[in-house]
Amino acid sequence: MKKFFLCFILAGIFVQVSSAQTATLHINIANTTSTDCYLWIPYYSFSRDFLQKGEITLALDKQKTGSYTISLTQPVFINLYCDADSTRTKSLNYHFFLSPGDDVFFKADFNQKDNGIVVTGKGSNNNQPLAGNLIDIDLNKFNKDTLPNQVVAVINKQYNLNKKAFDTYSMKYKPSAAFIKSWQYNLQYYAPDVYYGFKEQAKYYVDKDAYHRNVASWNRATDSLFSAIKLSNDDALIADQYLGLLRNFLLREKERLWSASNETPDDFYKQWYNTNVEEGKKLFSDDMTNLLQEKIIHKYFTGKAAEYEYGVLFDGSLEERNPVNLVQIFERFKKQYPGSKYVEWFGPSIDSIAKRQQQTLSNEMVFVTDNGTKLNSFEDVLAITKGKTVLLDMWGTWCGPCRSEIEKNSHAIKAYFKGKDLDYLYIANYDSTNEKKWKELIAYFDLKGTHILSNEKLSTDIMGKVKGRGYPTYVILKKDGTYEQSKAGYPMKRDVLIKQLEEALAMK
Repeated sequence: MKKFFLCFILAGIFVQVSSAQTATLHINIANTTSTDCYLWIPYYSFSRDFLQKGEITLALDKQKTGSYTISLTQPVFINLYCDADSTRTKSLNYHFFLSPGDDVFFKADFNQKDNGIVVTGKGSNNNQPLAGNLIDIDLNKFNKDTLPNQVVAVINKQYNLNKKAFDTYSMKYKPSAAFIKSWQYNLQYYAPDVYYGFKEQAKYYVDKDAYHRNVASWNRATDSLFSAIKLSNDDALIADQYLGLLRNFLLREKERLWSASNETPDDFYKQWYNTNVEEGKKLFSDDMTNLLQEKIIHKYFTGKAAEYEYGVLFDGSLEERNPVNLVQIFERFKKQYPGSKYVEWFGPSIDSIAKRQQQTLSNEMVFVTDNGTKLNSFEDVLAITKGKTVLLDMWGTWCGPCRSEIEKNSHAIKAYFKGKDLDYLYIANYDSTNEKKWKELIAYFDLKGTHILSNEKLSTDIMGKVKGRGYPTYVILKKDGTYEQSKAGYPMKRDVLIKQLEEALAMK
């Protein structure tokens, strides 16, 4: 999937028409050696674009031209990306606003100043260069700020510049009413989206003590910005600034509630699970992500906005290979939104999850005595694997990257080394209260090998000795009792790990 760095993107409002029409975008890119450009439709696309509706590879002919026609019942925003050459040192990002009936001609030249962009044709009044280059704000230099004052001032200043630029554009090009309305939504949600995104990242960059000392100031700014907007707003769904806020909110509110479960457990479990701490912990520990996000959607969103947030939930859970309660949530979603496009988009993948959840533990999934909970040191583990070549996977049921790497690489590695005397050891970390889920996921992912449910002492000892920095961590255990951490990195470069394993297997 082609990834883009997105600045502020133009968007449109829902403009219903009696029947679908087409809009065509004609591209002519001079002085490029690329044979393809890429189009991305943010409103249609999530990170997992199941039906390939949101991401399009646009082939360029020998004259470096190409065209794309889309059937529309409402305006959409489309992003164009093209490289000058294979080095990707120079690239073109352009944002279009297409309405039913548009026939837009776009020309660019990498050898010209500002890429020599010229836009003509029907709809060109909504797609001139000024519109695509208004907002590009870099807040990285404020990452260490312990108070929000500076970043708030910069965002407000940029908002005023954007508003002025929009007024200038409107006077010069006379854009359509739909274009104007879309800008109003994007301007309305600009400051809340940008500040909220920055603030939620800042807590990871700023000194923790300093951030917590001043958290009330950071939160006051959020509350002030959010008080001026409607968080659940069906009319604003076509505005990318609003969509970005929705995607971020579901993630960050979940993280906030994780903290609240520790900091104010009585209030947290009463408000979100309608029970006491003891009973609430059981429900919460069973699923800290999917069910919690569904609760967030029910609390804050209705209508089409809630439908979109469900799409974000399904997309994120499938991306992180988190099947817990997803089938049940999807069934509830289908009853509430039977005509939703997400039923078609996500249905096949969730049907596949339902089938895999019928898998059970096999005799090829071996559990150490007492699930390994009484092992306290890495030496205890090495004693079990003595004389064998073993791939150790330090993972956790709660760990999205761990589940993703298992899904992407586990079966492929086992297929490659089939019959080559390589053993597999899976140690689940910080899962001592999740035995049921642990075994369900072992069956779900078909993790044939030896399994340990680690206590905290064992996890700390192993990670310290192998110099593991996070999860997943892969370690090659050798026949002579030595070991080395995988050099494959994250995401895993599978060929690098395979080479290490082959070298270990070749040892006498």
